[in-house]
Amino acid sequence: MTKPTSVCRQWHLDLTLLSLVANRRGTWAMGALGDGSLVVVPTDDAGEDPRVLKAHDGVSLEIAPDSDDHAFLSGGDDGCVYLVDPALAAPTLLAQEKNKWIDHVASSSEGHRAYSSGKTLYRLDEEGKPLVDPVALPSSIGGLSFSPSAKHLAVSHYNGVSVFWSNAPDTEGELLPWKGSHLNSFWTPDSKILLSAMQDCSLHGWKMGAALKSKESGNEMHMQGYESKITSMGFTADKKYLVTSGSAQIVCWPFFDGGPWNKAPLTLGGAEARRVCAVAPHPADPLVAAGYDDGMIVLAPFDGRMEIMIHAPVAEQGSSIKGLVWSREGDSLLAAYEDGWLKLFTMASISRFVRGQYGS
Repeated sequence: MTKPTSVCRQWHLDLTLLSLVANRRGTWAMGALGDGSLVVVPTDDAGEDPRVLKAHDGVSLEIAPDSDDHAFLSGGDDGCVYLVDPALAAPTLLAQEKNKWIDHVASSSEGHRAYSSGKTLYRLDEEGKPLVDPVALPSSIGGLSFSPSAKHLAVSHYNGVSVFWSNAPDTEGELLPWKGSHLNSFWTPDSKILLSAMQDCSLHGWKMGAALKSKESGNEMHMQGYESKITSMGFTADKKYLVTSGSAQIVCWPFFDGGPWNKAPLTLGGAEARRVCAVAPHPADPLVAAGYDDGMIVLAPFDGRMEIMIHAPVAEQGSSIKGLVWSREGDSLLAAYEDGWLKLFTMASISRFVRGQYGS
């Protein structure tokens, strides 16, 4: 029996899909495959099929948008950092650390690039050359993220996040302490608040200006209650909510009227025996796409209306959503499935599906 879906086009890549990200323009998406290769595809319904590019001799451990707003970065367990331009036939080797794993990669909108291996942080200039000597952090690095302003680089690790100034790369990072293991971090669009996803299934945040000047607890917040690690986050187009994965429902923290301090989150979607593992707020409209660990995808509006299922659950194991990416205009949505399916939904195909399921 065919499962209900609003999919417009789909491709099976015959390999496990590990992740999916968009470039800064929102025009291309790149996914990491289980054999170390990378797949690139336009985010809109351009009629173009995905292209698989040979890259790592091993596995890509993290992919990210590059400073070049058309391109991507990929770091792998072969010690290589690749620059991937979708217009080119093959990735370009940007850096290599022999006999090491490249755990994390990141870039800023102003040309800064960084990557890490174990406890060591590496930073590159706009030409891809080493900017400063590598820096050893107190423990293994859990994530890298540049602020939207490009002024700061957040480096998460055990017992806190170290913040480095981009325009003063020789200075030491300033520690924002909080006990526990910190993983990927995320900035508010105005770069004023830094949030860190933690190993214990919580979020911790700091008001940056105040936290760097004072260690008083009023400059921090801690958000608990998640059922699994938070691996996906994004702000709504109006910047009012931070949307997160990690629970049976879509958890949305309010960032208006003083922010989320001492406030309960807005939750969207049903509280069923499945977990949200990927979220993608629409780039213009007040709704969010959410993918679950059983392959279900929903669109959830913020105006109180019920969410719309655009793809039915696939299987309890092996079909989780590894990434969701909207096109720049928000008229199409790409979904990466763990079992190797890459699926494209358009607003037109979703509208036809909804009319067929629920009537006009």
